[in-house]
Amino acid sequence: MYHRGIFLTHPPAVADASHRFSGTLLHASYAAPAKPPNAPSTWFLEERPVSDVSSSTKLVLLFRIGTLDPNSELGSIEEQCNQIRSVLDAVPLGRKQRESQLGPLAEGEGNPVLDGYDCVIWTIDAMNALARANIISMAKLDCRDGAHVMAKAREKAGPPDAKSMVGVDFGGLTVIN
Repeated sequence: MYHRGIFLTHPPAVADASHRFSGTLLHASYAAPAKPPNAPSTWFLEERPVSDVSSSTKLVLLFRIGTLDPNSELGSIEEQCNQIRSVLDAVPLGRKQRESQLGPLAEGEGNPVLDGYDCVIWTIDAMNALARANIISMAKLDCRDGAHVMAKAREKAGPPDAKSMVGVDFGGLTVIN
């Protein structure tokens, strides 16, 4: 299973290498109802530190959408990270909230098993929100919007039918079903 999200890299903040981490994964996650059928399912923004992104067994592609600049008029690296988190916290989660704030999804978008929503939709909306906040530049990415970035990333990650890559080595990573 493939997921999409925003990975915010961090420079090591401490000298002790055992405490260093690559960054933080921000990802739309789904929590199934605790007591079906009447309990609601929920979407939430998962934020978790990743100690070494290069050792991930599920990583297919990291696609850089921006670079933090210590000399940015947006502030220090820490201030920029806080601004990114603030923007991502405001991205609507779940189909109902997403459609009420950003408009209807296209026919066939979203996973019907997950209430018609998924992490792809959230990641596209998140990139669009970061662009509106002038944190990333779609022009520098040579893209129109988050959906265009996602399409470029998919093209670089492998064939349109990812199932055709199960068990195939491509660039050092192996997709295992």
